[in-house]
Amino acid sequence: MKKYIFLGISALAIAVSALMIQLQNVNSSEETITFFPLNDSVQYKSVSTSLALQKDKKNDKHTIDWKMQSSLDQEAYLRQDMGLLFVNGLLKGKAAKWEQDTADVYQEDFISNGESARYDAITFHYSELHGDGDRITSAQRMSDDMLYVIDSPFSTLQSFSVAKSKQEKEWKNVLNKSVSNTLNKSLNKAEKTYGFKASNYIAVPLDTIRQYEDQPLKGFTQKETANIVGKLMEGLYKNYYLGIKKSDGTVVDPIDSTMPLILVSNDKSHLLVVTQTDSGESIVLKQLLQGSN
Repeated sequence: MKKYIFLGISALAIAVSALMIQLQNVNSSEETITFFPLNDSVQYKSVSTSLALQKDKKNDKHTIDWKMQSSLDQEAYLRQDMGLLFVNGLLKGKAAKWEQDTADVYQEDFISNGESARYDAITFHYSELHGDGDRITSAQRMSDDMLYVIDSPFSTLQSFSVAKSKQEKEWKNVLNKSVSNTLNKSLNKAEKTYGFKASNYIAVPLDTIRQYEDQPLKGFTQKETANIVGKLMEGLYKNYYLGIKKSDGTVVDPIDSTMPLILVSNDKSHLLVVTQTDSGESIVLKQLLQGSN
């Protein structure tokens, strides 16, 4: 089992020693993250996340059709798909669906926006399987999609995933830079608040996490990486999707928070999840990695 620690931004006047005491107190009341062993004998027949620009604008806003789908090769006691949709590095949409005694899950949603944007969608597909006796296992996959939309008075409404024309390449650079600036500001604020150094970590923006289905995190095996990702996603569901706990104990909606940035420590002992609420409060979640295999 892995545990997450909620870290809210402290008043600037609090000394480092006082902050450390606060972290120890929080540590004693961590929320338990449950993770069932992966079942290698169960496979997904298909998984997908798709983003598509609708043809017509309404009220000067374009609309994105967001779809998530997954199909297991057998019925599961519990199927769940959790989707997160980021627009220019900020969470603008979330979707989760639970189904019992089924193999398939399908979701569709729509989101409107009035400016050019980069859309990043990621879905975590999860299955809980009950075997003989009390044996419980799980199966997981991820899918994602990215879409650039040019919504400017100086050009026709258009979208692309792979930049081909000069105009598309220019917009891609502009929008990518905007997302990078947003994530870097969030990281820099977290570093100053909690006193850690980003250079001691490998940074993995959440929109790139799917690559680790096919390649291991540096210093870990593929099996260890799968376990880490599974526990991470379950923790994100409880501690990000359902609401972000602030330093004053209140829980706020994650909408308009920054895309979580995953920091895996170079010594392989833990990872940090860095985000920032819509009010500007820096939040860091910590997951221990010892015994991850």
